[in-house]
Amino acid sequence: MLDAARKVLLKSGVAAMTLEAVASEAGISKTGLYYYFSSKDALVFELVFSTLEGHAQAVQSAVATAETGGEALGAIMRETVHAYAPKMDDFRLAFMFGQVAGSAGVQWSPDQFARIRPLNAMIFGGAAALIEKRQTGGGKIEPRLLAFLAYLSALGLLTMKGMVEAQGDPLIYSDERLIDGFTQLFAAVDRS
Repeated sequence: MLDAARKVLLKSGVAAMTLEAVASEAGISKTGLYYYFSSKDALVFELVFSTLEGHAQAVQSAVATAETGGEALGAIMRETVHAYAPKMDDFRLAFMFGQVAGSAGVQWSPDQFARIRPLNAMIFGGAAALIEKRQTGGGKIEPRLLAFLAYLSALGLLTMKGMVEAQGDPLIYSDERLIDGFTQLFAAVDRS
């Protein structure tokens, strides 16, 4: 059902996405769809959540193999870019959907936000713990903030990539070169 919803959403957009269209694409009745999803908002949330959850698990696994804070920050960036660069529709769904769909009336509930927050801990927690363990002295950037900044770097890279490639003008630098550049910048956490 989520695959059918994704197809309808990407083909028609959120405003034109109806439960009837999703049910038809999935080959079930609308009543059958209502058994699993109480509304269009609930269905769209589950679609976005499943994308975010899979990504959070992959980042957590990649960070678990890091030995230094810089490696952990690099793992966040590398896993994020490698996961979404070949699937830009998933990236747009997970990270840009709220901006685009806001006018279509899709709203998340406090309970839905509560389900998303633990994913942030999965993405940032391991790197933050590794950085905190190795940091000495005061005046350092908060470890979780560093992990979040690494994540933002990857999301920014993907946003720029999506923007220029949609215009037929790819980035001058490869994904790997950009990830390596960011990783070198963030590796300074191990030297401070």
